Amino acid sequence: MKSLQVDRNGALFIGVWSSGYIGGSVAATAIAPLAANLWRFLLGGLLLAGIAGHRRETWPRGRVLGAAAAVGVLLFTVQFGGLYIGMANGTPAATTALIACSSPLLVAAASAALGWDRLSARQWAGIALGVAGVAITLADRLGRPPTLAALAWTLLGLAGLAAGTLLQGRLRTSAGPAALAATEVAAATLVMAVWAPLEGSLAIPETARAIGSLLWIALIPGVLGPLLFFALIRQRGATRASSLLFVVPAVTAIAAWPILGAPLGATTVVGLAVAAAGLRLTLRPSARRQPEPERVAVRAGSNG
Repeated sequence: MKSLQVDRNGALFIGVWSSGYIGGSVAATAIAPLAANLWRFLLGGLLLAGIAGHRRETWPRGRVLGAAAAVGVLLFTVQFGGLYIGMANGTPAATTALIACSSPLLVAAASAALGWDRLSARQWAGIALGVAGVAITLADRLGRPPTLAALAWTLLGLAGLAAGTLLQGRLRTSAGPAALAATEVAAATLVMAVWAPLEGSLAIPETARAIGSLLWIALIPGVLGPLLFFALIRQRGATRASSLLFVVPAVTAIAAWPILGAPLGATTVVGLAVAAAGLRLTLRPSARRQPEPERVAVRAGSNG
């Protein structure tokens, strides 16, 4: 029953995360990209804080508070800021998705180098298959970034996603999940509030397209996304949780067919099958469980 629940959580995460790409693609055509992220973070963070207050969750304090803020800036501000500016400078969306959704490979390599995780040969093969599945899914839409600057922004977004995922897996705190997520999103919001005005208008057009897409990305991937992702990282570890990103491009493409009218190609189906096979191999536990290393953040006491 426990494994079934984990699978349900993983499937729900994939659906929620994929919906963020659909809603984000709509929002980015109606609102300045970084402004969309700023308002998304602000609305999502307020709702997460409200949930934490209603549930009377413990909030992170002391060293954990600082660590959570740093993770939030990496995982949200750096990731989405870098990816969105890269696309605004001409990096094709499919190329951006390929780079971002290959982050499990970077997470696995860094975890192994730091001695935080050890994967079996079968799991490394699964990660390789997962990356191949993403590439197959997006093969007919890939293109080169027009400049080195555009590529650099995209790689910065990848670095934020990978580093944030790694450090999230090292956080140990008694703070509640909504309180922790709200803290991380609040830190991301503060940094984005300085960055976004430099890149364009902060105005939200008074159209159903702009307001509807903003509400969607703020409430669904903006609230449920972090809660599910953090829960999966605690359950599976950073590498295995992030490996769910392998199937996100294919699921997004399938959902975009009826919603955005984007045609579904045969490569999407093949890519989904390859990525799913890689994910299955990656999620299998290692034969030997390694002793738990020292964590980046100490376990907090009853006060968080």
